[in-house]
Amino acid sequence: MGERPEDRVEVPAALASMRRYALDDALLLFDRRTGLTAVCDGPETRGLRVRTPRVVQFAITNACNLACAFCSRDAAAASGWTAADAFALLRDLAARGTLEVAFGGGEPLAFKGFAGLVQRLSEETPLAVSVTTNGALLSAAAVDALAPFVGQVRVSVYDDVDHRPALAALAARSVRFGVNWLVTPARLDAVEAFALGLYDLGCRDLLLLSYNGHDRALHLSRDDSDALARRVRGLALALRGRMTVKLDVCWGERMEAVPQLFGARACAAGREFVVVTSDRRVSACSFHHRSFAFADADDLLRVWHDERDALASPAEQPGCARAADYGLNALRRSLPQSG
Repeated sequence: MGERPEDRVEVPAALASMRRYALDDALLLFDRRTGLTAVCDGPETRGLRVRTPRVVQFAITNACNLACAFCSRDAAAASGWTAADAFALLRDLAARGTLEVAFGGGEPLAFKGFAGLVQRLSEETPLAVSVTTNGALLSAAAVDALAPFVGQVRVSVYDDVDHRPALAALAARSVRFGVNWLVTPARLDAVEAFALGLYDLGCRDLLLLSYNGHDRALHLSRDDSDALARRVRGLALALRGRMTVKLDVCWGERMEAVPQLFGARACAAGREFVVVTSDRRVSACSFHHRSFAFADADDLLRVWHDERDALASPAEQPGCARAADYGLNALRRSLPQSG
């Protein structure tokens, strides 16, 4: 593909082997096996611009072994990917600068040939490969098949699925893994106990998700959000150096009391991140109402460039950090209020 502007930036020798990704006026360095990320900015990086999505969140299938009421996917969407088609798209995006594919769904472990696809991406492309799963199909054999080829496995924990066997299998094989957990008003008082229980199971990375959708009972009130911020700040201090507690970007400024790794940044969905759907469309995120059909990697990048305004718009579902008052104005009267 020829030399890129980011390739000419001098970086410390210890970071020279990491993949490079141009941000706007900055350079991101990334190691696909460890997840180590470094951002360099200064006179040398001025003029750099984002040229491709950094991460493709890939809904490889719409099939799922669970039926969660709060799931954001369109249950009627087709599952149109083959392993060969998915590999070709991701190979070509990697050649143009994309750093990572994050497989989800549906349930990616329900996709025929998934382990072989992950192995091929690991061996034949420079992509980091991560997988988000509900864990119910994550047997010891499945972990063994994925372990040499994934950078990270994330387990979405639900109340009706026993997550302990999956986490034990991952920990036993020293796979880097984390847990995703949806925070609702009913779960707020359990945040600390849940995090400490995960730590005992070997988890060292917890991502707390906010709800996006029309169920009023699942949205936190303003008081609840303030309480969560205090709880997360306390957990982060108590577990510093032992476990990372993260918040998804959809929390926006509701979590302003919590320190931010790179400072306040606008939601990068649709620019640094895109979602590829099971029915072969591209969208800003899994909650967004706009999506666009595409044919191949070049066509996806054309859509990414030409539809930038649509991809940068707020999602219509309540909870989007881009929307005024998170799109909750219509729901606010019915939201639970603490205290």
